[in-house]
Amino acid sequence: MRENTGRRNSWLTRATITRVVVSVLLIAAVAVGGYIVTMKVADYQRDQYFEVRKFQAAAAAAAIDEEDVAALTGTPSDAGKATFKKLRSQLMRIKSSDTRMRFVYLMRPQNGKMVFLVDAEKTNSKDYSPPGQVYFEAKPVEFEPFKGNTPPDPWILGPITDRWGTWISANAYIVGADGLPVALLGTDVSVSKALASFNQIRNIGILYDVLACILLALVLLQWIAWRAGEDRREALHRQMDDSMVRLNQELVEADRMKSEFIESASHDLRGPVTAVNTAVQVIGLHMPEDSSRQMRDLVGIAKTGSTRLVELVDDLLDLTRIEAGGLVIQPEDIDAARAVNDTVEMFRAMADGKGLSLEVVLAGEDPQARVDPQAFRRILENLVSNAIKYTDEGKVTVTLDTTGEALELAVSDTGRGIPERFREDAFNKFSRLHLSTDTRERGAGLGLAITHGLVEAHGGRIWIEGEEGKGSTFRVEVPGAKIVS
Repeated sequence: MRENTGRRNSWLTRATITRVVVSVLLIAAVAVGGYIVTMKVADYQRDQYFEVRKFQAAAAAAAIDEEDVAALTGTPSDAGKATFKKLRSQLMRIKSSDTRMRFVYLMRPQNGKMVFLVDAEKTNSKDYSPPGQVYFEAKPVEFEPFKGNTPPDPWILGPITDRWGTWISANAYIVGADGLPVALLGTDVSVSKALASFNQIRNIGILYDVLACILLALVLLQWIAWRAGEDRREALHRQMDDSMVRLNQELVEADRMKSEFIESASHDLRGPVTAVNTAVQVIGLHMPEDSSRQMRDLVGIAKTGSTRLVELVDDLLDLTRIEAGGLVIQPEDIDAARAVNDTVEMFRAMADGKGLSLEVVLAGEDPQARVDPQAFRRILENLVSNAIKYTDEGKVTVTLDTTGEALELAVSDTGRGIPERFREDAFNKFSRLHLSTDTRERGAGLGLAITHGLVEAHGGRIWIEGEEGKGSTFRVEVPGAKIVS
């Protein structure tokens, strides 16, 4: 009897060891497989990002006139030339198109060395490279396309380290009529910013892998304990419950981290917010006449709040489409003068409510302009509403000039003006220039960012003039409007 019991215990021990070994191998397989998948996904995302960066660099290089570049001498005397200022303005726009981009510049070989032609940095910055400054860290491979030894294709270099830091550099060539490059366009992103999202994907993947292994280990441990003996089953079951609670908390935290990287859900807000706004508006229209004043006030507050919420969601979605490049401009021939008059008239009551004069000045004989009518009205609405909002007395003047080859629009006010120090960030999202504490003037800071995106989508530009305390003028120029008399 004792011999049979010993054999049985021996068999149980061998079986338990076998199950433990199998479990360990299974967990190891899951861990390795999860890690490999995570690395593959992160590497794929990184490769896709590099391809996008190369495409962006190539597109930016294609937009630069090679004759302007060829006119530069690569010496300090270039700084005062009109072509230099034009190219510098282009590089600054390229830099501002991607917040992760740190340096944008043009270089070319000169006397056997790679020298800077144009740099998008501020001239008073310690990182600014003036025309003619030698880039000593240039690699031999960068000279080959200029010699005709290799094709001038866009390429990614990095991580590379130079006197300015460690970078991922996307480069493209401005090619002349002879097929040889006349300059190298460099766009640098710091390694930390370039690889941050991939590292986050890797970390989240590893976290899920670890959690999956923990969960699998706990399940296998329970299975082993159940098979090993009924006397230990309840104790291990309680331990499993406690572990599952902690694991659930970790999964919730991991899910929260993941959600921060998912932006696509923002468009789902529009449906329910619009439904709430519609419902509140209908309630307001069909309220019984004997409703109390308090009830009417509450419905009024709900109508105002829901309408503002719909506008905010629309602004967020519009800005998301603009930043993602999903905004499609559909130009049509419109009566520019009529569009301005109709749009301005919408704000007449708002101006009268503040005791402001609202004027329209037209230069030209009511020609037609080829623009996207909805985008054009949205631009004008944002600029006029801002001008009225931040003007306490005086007037707001809207000027439309169609006498030249471009459509020019100016919205001037006699308000407090915009300080010089704020103008550089005026068109950034969530920027509120006047820093007002008056709740009536608070907004999400999206209007000018959307306006800037709509103007640039037309191939135009927008800028600010004026002095602090003497009013501001927002000027819009759309060269591609193609005025039709």
